Parts: sequence; structure tokens; C-alpha cells
Amino acid sequence: MKLFFEAPMGNLSAEELIEKMKIREIVEYDRYCTDYGRKEEQRKLWHPDGRLFTTWFEGPVSEYLGNPVVMPKETVPLNTPVESHGHRVNDTIVWLNGDRAIAEVICFLDFRTLIKDVWMDSQCWCRMHYRLEKRDNRWGILYFEGIYEKDRMDPVFSDEPLTVTRQELQQYRTINWNMAYRRGVIGGLKNADRWAGSDKPETLERLYRESSEWFALQ
Repeated sequence: MKLFFEAPMGNLSAEELIEKMKIREIVEYDRYCTDYGRKEEQRKLWHPDGRLFTTWFEGPVSEYLGNPVVMPKETVPLNTPVESHGHRVNDTIVWLNGDRAIAEVICFLDFRTLIKDVWMDSQCWCRMHYRLEKRDNRWGILYFEGIYEKDRMDPVFSDEPLTVTRQELQQYRTINWNMAYRRGVIGGLKNADRWAGSDKPETLERLYRESSEWFALQ
């Protein structure tokens, strides 16, 4: 079976380059909308039958986005850390095959979270994997799934270290323990054993096989 990443890259025509630029803007803006709660704009990036598999959700994009929620602004005392999260995009790679495309956004997931009364900065190296299709001359997202590679945690203040024993860590996958631990989920998040990750090659092989089969259909 030919894998999607064996599709020709480089030496693009002007038309192919423009199409790839459109796709790159879509997937990177999808990450921006996720970070900053711009659900209505994010909805326009997707086809109605789109689906996702994230660390906390698996299902149709219509349920994932739901209804817009306006979060109240809270007054935070000066010099006090606040809960935060976001994607820090490094690069985006796009594979094109006619009206189908696959894109991977290479990024970090950053979190600042209070764990055991200690403020911690968590980071996860990951790739955001997308399938997109062009319908009626419009590109839209059909599928999204994360690929997780490794994680780490650091105290915000050096005089407040957090100690996590190896015994505790054995309950989690090495790529996701900080994402589960910060939420207090013992043993890992739902479906964590199925997440695509470098620690379980079969999970990545499954995702790439499914995407390659879809990518080849025209």
C-alpha cells in the first residue's frame, strides 16, 4: 500500500502551491480557534460530516463545537499565575492528491496548571493530523486526530517543586501522563491507550494506514 507521505513533494506548480497555502491557513486557524474559543469561525473550516479524535473527545464536529460559550472574565490578583493552554505551531506539512489533502501541524501543547497546590508548566510535543477535502471549490476539514510524541512538566517557581514518583507514572502512557495527571484522572484519560503516539508504533501505523487508504481514493 502506498502511504500518503510518499506523494510527490516540491517542484510544485503555481496552482498546487496556492492550494497548499489555503490548506495550511485552514488547519493553523483551526488550532487558533481552539485556543481562543472562536467556535463560530472554527465551524466554517469544517465540512458538516467532519469527525475528531482528541484527548477528551471522539465523535462528530457538530457535537465537539456545540453551542458557543461565553466565559466570564475573572479578576486575578497581581503576580498570580492563571490557568492557560495553547498550541505553539512550529511548521505545517501538506500532502495533496487532487481534491483530497492531508496536513500535519507540528507543534507543542502548552499548559499552565495548578497541581497539588504547585503551579506547573506542562508541554507535549505533538503533530495535529488532518484530512481535508475540496467540495464545490471549497476546502474543508473532514477528520482530525492528534499524534503525541513526548511530554514534560516544570514548576513555574523554582522554590515550589512537584514530586511525582515512578510508581505513579507507571499508571500512564509516557506521552500523556501530564495531560491526565493535571486533570486528576488516575490511570489516564478515556481512550488514552488508542491515541496515536510514538510509544506505541501500532497506533501510529493504524492512523497512517487509514489516512493513506482515504487519500488514495479519487
